[in-house]
Order: sequence, then C-alpha cells, then structure tokens
Amino acid sequence: MKKITLSIFILCLVSILINSSLYAQIPSEVAPRIKVLFSPQDNCAKEIVSEIDKAKNYFYVAMYYFTSRPIAQALIRARDRGVDVKVCMDGEQPAYEYSKSRFLENKGINIKLISGSGIMHNKFCVIDDCITITGSYNWTARADLENDENVLIINSKEIANIYKEQFNKYWNGTYVETCMYKGKDRLEKVLVATGTAVPIIKLSSEGKYIGHKNSKKFHYPACKWGKKIKPENQVLFNSRDEAINKGYAPCKVCTP
Repeated sequence: MKKITLSIFILCLVSILINSSLYAQIPSEVAPRIKVLFSPQDNCAKEIVSEIDKAKNYFYVAMYYFTSRPIAQALIRARDRGVDVKVCMDGEQPAYEYSKSRFLENKGINIKLISGSGIMHNKFCVIDDCITITGSYNWTARADLENDENVLIINSKEIANIYKEQFNKYWNGTYVETCMYKGKDRLEKVLVATGTAVPIIKLSSEGKYIGHKNSKKFHYPACKWGKKIKPENQVLFNSRDEAINKGYAPCKVCTP
C-alpha cells in the first residue's frame, strides 16, 4: 500500500515539474495582462484618458458613440505631442447631438466615417502596438455615470496587432461590410460587400446645409432628418447665416 502511495506521489511530482517546465517555455504573450473595469462604479473614462496620455507613437480608435469631453481633450493632447491619432466613427455620428466628431475634426484630428447597411458599432482603440482597450463602453458621460458597461484594458502585442489590422481595414475601406447566410442552418456566411471609409466633411466651412421648404428647418448633410428630405423639398445653403437670413431655423438634433 505504501509503495502504491509513493508511486502516485512520484507521478504527481513529475507531472508538476513537467507542466512547470512547459509553462516556463510559453511566452508571456499567451497570457496577456488584462485590467477589467465596470461602469458606473469604476473610473472608466479616467483610466482611458490615462492610457491616451501615455501614448507615444500612435492612437487608433474605432468608436460608435463619442461625446466624452475629457477623452476628446486627451486625443488633442496626444496629437499635439506628435502622436499619430486616427478616429473611425459611424457615418451618422456628425449628426448626433453632443458628438465630438466636428469638435475633433476642427482641431485637426484625422477622422473617417464608416457607412453601410449596418452601423459601425465597435468600441475599441489600439495604442503603440501593445495596448488594446475594448468592451461595451461607448465614450460618453452617460456610459461613465449611468449605464452598466464594461472595459477591458489589454496589454498584449499579439492582441493589439489583431485590432490594429482590423482598424486599418476600416481606415482603408477594405473591411467586410455585409454578409449573408449560406444555408438554412444560419451557421455559415458568405461575403456580400466590402465597405467604404470617407473623410469627415468639413461641415462648418466647406459643406452645404440642407433646408426643408415646408418645415423651414435646415440640417447638416449627414443629419438623419436632412437625409429624409425629398429632392423636391430641398433647399441648399452655402452658409449657416444664409439659411437663417432666409427664415430657416437650425435642426435641434444635429444643431448646425
């Protein structure tokens, strides 16, 4: 009985030593360091700003809804110290109230709009080939103060490279935009169309404003309400002052 017990002990010890040796040979890249945050209880915006302030080479972000003032200001600080800052947003973001798209564009931040049959619903950023921030958290005050959200801050070159590759597909307009199911089981898909990425229009100076003849309201071209105006009811203005002088009021949604 003692011999059997000793044999089992020796086998267990050998197993532990072998496994320890194997784990020692596995690069740390397999086990990335991850910080998990939840809102509203954790300081998610503060943590994101802290990571932006540490960026040295580049900061690439694909964000669906972006209204956070401190995060926008952190991006401008990064750009001012020489960091390559690029932002991808959903195509309708310039028309959303409080969106920082126009603010960032006016400050010289490179922005591209991702439009298509669906929405660009990503919430991730990549920093300097090593840090990825992702999760359900949109960059908004409401997400920080009220919503139940999560944020993952991942320190991993391998994972950062995967997200960077996807960001570049958005930026270059080579991403998969639409798929369809291949069969009735709805488990396999086939590509239908690739997407497009366009620079944000400089709405404040170069863009046209669209007015509605009947409602006497005018909108930014990207406004969801402006897009619904039928051609026969459209009036184009070259400036905000022109629209107001002709008796048109600004849209309360896109606030031109």
